[in-house]
Amino acid sequence: MKLTIDATRRQALMRAHTATHLLHYALDKLLWWTKQAWSLVEMDYVRFDFSCKDPLSPQDIQGLEYSVNSWIKSWVAVITQEMSFDEAKNAWAKAFFEDKYWDTVRMVSITWEIVDDLDIKSIELCWWTHVINTQDIGSFKIIDHSSVASWVRRLTAVTWTKVAEEAQLYEQRLLDLASRLDCQPKQLETKIEKILKEIKHLESDHEQLQGKLICTHLEELHQHCELPQGWSSRWKWCIINVTWTSLEHHNFKDIINNAKSKWSDRNWIIYSLEWNFAIYVGTGDFSAKEFLKEKWLKWGWSDQFVQGKDPAIIWIFS
Repeated sequence: MKLTIDATRRQALMRAHTATHLLHYALDKLLWWTKQAWSLVEMDYVRFDFSCKDPLSPQDIQGLEYSVNSWIKSWVAVITQEMSFDEAKNAWAKAFFEDKYWDTVRMVSITWEIVDDLDIKSIELCWWTHVINTQDIGSFKIIDHSSVASWVRRLTAVTWTKVAEEAQLYEQRLLDLASRLDCQPKQLETKIEKILKEIKHLESDHEQLQGKLICTHLEELHQHCELPQGWSSRWKWCIINVTWTSLEHHNFKDIINNAKSKWSDRNWIIYSLEWNFAIYVGTGDFSAKEFLKEKWLKWGWSDQFVQGKDPAIIWIFS
């Protein structure tokens, strides 16, 4: 039997794993309280999970990339040493204490102190193979940032020639996008800003049209609304159930906002069989909040306006 090593694969794993240590240290500098949750190392490919509640900003991502690439270009030696576990702890080596370690451990150190902000002191216990010098990694690029669980986020990155491959993919996407928008890649920003402005104007026009349409439907329903049996008419109620009407497919919040604007001097109740309801008192004759208490409902915001969601409205207002 003859054992051989795939040198190409081994070198790609070495680059990715040493890059993982650099990324880990850069995250420690950015988020001093974070903790590694899990990592995956493949050929020039890194997936790193860490504890963090909120997404990293684009500036944070750029800062991480800048730090790792700066250390790569600085020719920092990667030193491996075998020693006792106690000696490694005294050297402040990073260890995952939920893991079990032998009496003899392997410590991987990537340390270099210089005058500017590029100093690095990455010291971890690790049995994986690594490059001899950070420059062997070539380059580093974060290609994805996502959430994988509550308080756990994931960074995906590549090294060596895969960075160039990713750059080519991004360039092709830009060319495709520019082609679809009928412009040159350098004109994309101006083109997209113009499109966004047009969308904003269209949304504003659509909102105004929707408002006019809702007001028209409200007026039509107001002409035919009747008080439920046993209700007093002394407060000049307008009671509308929007379910199975021309308003059924409109957003309930939009209906209420338009009703408040159109009927600011009237008393009205608008509800749906999906349990949404709103009571508005425009005449000041009584309290909407007290009215709900009489109906054994606990909702109550103000004397003029009450809005909520309660199954009791089906039998109270019907």
